[in-house]
Amino acid sequence: MDLREKPGKIQKFLELMLRFRLIALLVMVAAMVPLLVMHVKEFHVSGWQYFVSVPLSAANAFSMWLSTVASFQDFFASARYLIVAGIASIVLLFVFGGVRAGVASIVSTLVSFGALIVLDDCEDIVLPVFGGLALVSLVIFIFVKKSAACALFPFALCSLFIPCLVELSPWGLSENSIEFWLTAFTIFAFGNSMAFALVAGKHLGAGVPQAGALVKAARQMVVPVLVGALLLAVALAETKTGPIGNASTSWLYVAIRYVALVVWFFVFFFPISSFAPWGRLRAGSRRVEMKGKKKKK
Repeated sequence: MDLREKPGKIQKFLELMLRFRLIALLVMVAAMVPLLVMHVKEFHVSGWQYFVSVPLSAANAFSMWLSTVASFQDFFASARYLIVAGIASIVLLFVFGGVRAGVASIVSTLVSFGALIVLDDCEDIVLPVFGGLALVSLVIFIFVKKSAACALFPFALCSLFIPCLVELSPWGLSENSIEFWLTAFTIFAFGNSMAFALVAGKHLGAGVPQAGALVKAARQMVVPVLVGALLLAVALAETKTGPIGNASTSWLYVAIRYVALVVWFFVFFFPISSFAPWGRLRAGSRRVEMKGKKKKK
């Protein structure tokens, strides 16, 4: 009789993603090249200028939105859906991921907003800042033995793929600009990526093998990512940052963007992050929690 617990469908899917992680990396690179070539031909810019223009445009869109807010009441009225979605997403991380995941998401969100403020109207420093951050993330990826360091460079790499996924739908049908959606998607992706890293680090600290720790952490992120991304997509559709002609939001394309964000996390970021040296974070001895039931007298 086999007494081992059989893995569920979610665990099997996550294990399959780890097994085909190299394919995920190759697909991501192969999908980025045509989009890069298309934008280079259309806008007559270099590849670096296109990718650097994404965070710069996001920062400008965020700044323009804030400039239309005259008071706290106006801010709450304009961003009430996003505020509710953000708070709900953080609560989900606290519930399913633990204190580490919740705190990581809060810190990551604050860092993201700080970066948007710094990049606003700083076109000349975007490329040096972006290159410097990429270099720093690569250095700490190699030398720093922290879970967040293991996920930071994979996130920087996979973040270049977010524009490719969100451009699956025609943005002319949206009341909000593509930069506004990209800003929110990137902040959400960064917060959940850092939460995932800290949860994985907790399991590794308990002595769980690398693959098992990553799968366990990803399982804990299933509900926060699925529900949080849904709340975010709906909130973005309901938030009006400014009239763009007579365009109206199509819920079909909102659903496509939601699926794209979920796919980004579980199909690309999660397996690609497994290339990081997580094994060095594993404790030498494994702690096992006994969950046996007490015998009745």
